[in-house]
Amino acid sequence: MQRVNKEYAELDTAWIQGEIASGRDSLVEAGWIDDREYQVNTHKIKYQILNTHQKSRTKNFRDVEAHATPEELKQLDLSGYLLKERMFQSEHLDQLREAVDKLFEAEVDLEKRETRERSWGPILRYLEDKDPVFLELIRYQPILSIAKAMMGPILRLRGLSSRISFPGEEIQSAPYHQHLRVNQIPRPPWFSDPHSLDALIYLDDLNEDAGLVYLVPGSHAWQDREPPYRQYDPLDDEVSFAIPAGSVVLMHGNLWHRTGPTVGTRRRMLILSYTPSWLCRSPHGTKPEDGLTDAALKNADQELRELLGVEGKT
Repeated sequence: MQRVNKEYAELDTAWIQGEIASGRDSLVEAGWIDDREYQVNTHKIKYQILNTHQKSRTKNFRDVEAHATPEELKQLDLSGYLLKERMFQSEHLDQLREAVDKLFEAEVDLEKRETRERSWGPILRYLEDKDPVFLELIRYQPILSIAKAMMGPILRLRGLSSRISFPGEEIQSAPYHQHLRVNQIPRPPWFSDPHSLDALIYLDDLNEDAGLVYLVPGSHAWQDREPPYRQYDPLDDEVSFAIPAGSVVLMHGNLWHRTGPTVGTRRRMLILSYTPSWLCRSPHGTKPEDGLTDAALKNADQELRELLGVEGKT
């Protein structure tokens, strides 16, 4: 097992063309980050959507200001993950914590909760329908723009959930797993590779007491195997992270990963996932009646309508 990032040398900086520029001004002005602690570079990508049979090919352009360098995007492609420390700070981080705590109190009754020898801990789903803070989060450009840089500008929300684990008699951890379990053997000639970008947003310091996250670089590209059944123990070449609150691990949905047990302090995290617009939403959870997204769609722009699965199909 190794700690922190592996180095990926000789990255092709021409993989994505773009002009590098400072992209943190708007986030600093909103009071969400401290520019002394969180450094971010952006570059622009111009897409043209070829879905209208236009004669002149002069329309349907979309600009994406990706909150990552071409080198970072190349690492994400090769290794399957990208670490962004302290992406959420100050007031924004406090808002996310408070919203999670409020929903946890409303939906989880610890006295009535059935415990087992081992579990993943409580999982809250459809957060974007339950609190305005989360509805706003699904359009948070430091994450959404990277998803667009990796999968194109027409995306849908696959899900927004929270997993809360805490120490106790029940061991709360997660074995090695993937989020898009659809690969097949033998591989059909026209099989569509499943892609998603999952942002693991850690609202508390990630350390041995809270339970580290472990992943296997490059495993998202393995098409002929799946993670071992209920594998909680280390695998060869896995890496782990001890990172401060507000940090984000961006990863491909098929990257093999697990979490260590929470043994000393509570661990709150969010999982924000995007896929190309023609894929389905995650099947887990039940959409609440009269959720916030219903009202938001009444005056939604094209991006939000695509993210919520109303538009974006061929």
